[in-house]
Amino acid sequence: MRRRTTLVVVAVCAVLAGCGSRLTDEQRAALAVPQGGGTATEQGAVPEDGAVAGTDGTAGTAGQTGANNPQQANRQPNPPGSIAAACQGTGGATDAGVTAGEITIANISDISGPVPGIFQSAQQATKAFVEYFNATQGTVCGRKLKLVSFDSRTDSGGDQQATSQACQQAFALVGSMSAFDQGGGPAAAGCGIPDLRASTVTAQRQRTPVSFGVASNVVNLVSSAGPDLVKASFPGGAGHAASLYLNADASAQNARSMQKAAEARGIKFVYSQAIDITDVNYAPYVAKLKETGAKIVYWIGSAQYAVRLQQAMRQQGFTPEAFVTDPSAYDPQYVRQGGGAVDGTVVYTNGALFEEPNAQVALYRQWLGRVAPGAAPSYFGMFAWAAARLFVQTAAKVGPQLTRKAMIDAIRNVHDFTAEGMVAPQDVGGKRTSACMALVRLKGGAWSRLAPASGYSCGSLVDTGVGG
Repeated sequence: MRRRTTLVVVAVCAVLAGCGSRLTDEQRAALAVPQGGGTATEQGAVPEDGAVAGTDGTAGTAGQTGANNPQQANRQPNPPGSIAAACQGTGGATDAGVTAGEITIANISDISGPVPGIFQSAQQATKAFVEYFNATQGTVCGRKLKLVSFDSRTDSGGDQQATSQACQQAFALVGSMSAFDQGGGPAAAGCGIPDLRASTVTAQRQRTPVSFGVASNVVNLVSSAGPDLVKASFPGGAGHAASLYLNADASAQNARSMQKAAEARGIKFVYSQAIDITDVNYAPYVAKLKETGAKIVYWIGSAQYAVRLQQAMRQQGFTPEAFVTDPSAYDPQYVRQGGGAVDGTVVYTNGALFEEPNAQVALYRQWLGRVAPGAAPSYFGMFAWAAARLFVQTAAKVGPQLTRKAMIDAIRNVHDFTAEGMVAPQDVGGKRTSACMALVRLKGGAWSRLAPASGYSCGSLVDTGVGG
């Protein structure tokens, strides 16, 4: 199953760039919904000193192991408050955006545009981490953090302009999320600015040598853990799966890659169908699902359209053993919108479950509440927080003589990052899909863990040859 959580759901770039489609505002909004999301429920508080369990080398959660070596033993966790404590002293003004007492970082995320606030949670999370670090963790080699924020406006030109400005004002880009992130790639590469993103969305940004997604995913590399978990959870349906997806480049590639990986792991598909974004009649697709005897239905597309499909399924009395989709459905709005029709939805994720205690998620929630009261934690916010944490850790390892080149070289050596158990192991430096994931299921209007019993299941990476 494909873990390409970083993509905007369908051909957002083509639609928002005005390539001729006549879409309603509702349809345009759906196209820009990210493949990931969700809000957290109340969890236990975490001390402000950052005393958290886990390790940033391997896994901090039971069952969670190395991104590309599931048998790797866990190392000892970092001591409380030690994110950057090993680095002492300061090297002065060593590079752009660095002084003796301050490191300026920039976040570039989509705040305005057709879907206002689409990636605002990533910017809020980055700000929350900066506030947390400066208040509780001291300095990075004698330097505090300073954040400058930019709005990429859900536009490649906006991303390019913001990146060009950030090149002049900041040492690094941290926690950014932009639907059209290909726009800023050439500018980032040209000035050599380290770019630790919550996630890279486009293939062009993935190939940018200075850019790294902390949610590390590539379309053609799919973890075997996804289909294996689905097979184990729904053994009676493995011979009768169906794949439905929105008919646009991004979701079509995602669906083809997911299906190839699932087939390689022994799941048989009896039906595969693209659905046009303008199609409002889902009844024929449901009829085909019934006719082919589909028992597991995969959906690749926005949660809004997943609701539409499941409502049509309910109207025709069709209930599969499993309806499987991405983390964009892992959200209270999806539950409210779909009601009973979406009960039973299964979501795959490589981030901490909001329903379970997690020290880093609780810390993120705590400081998010301080910088943006009332804001809900989200999937991409979680990865932006993780990106900021990785930035600090890596800068401390580089030491007082902090330079952009040294930072990029150090990031390339990060292959098993978990943000103290906040996310599944990520091969950030290698730019390879995480091999680990978990399944959650909606039952009675509430989400709960489906598999594995704890942590994540880690498999091998299947190269599907799609989009690589």
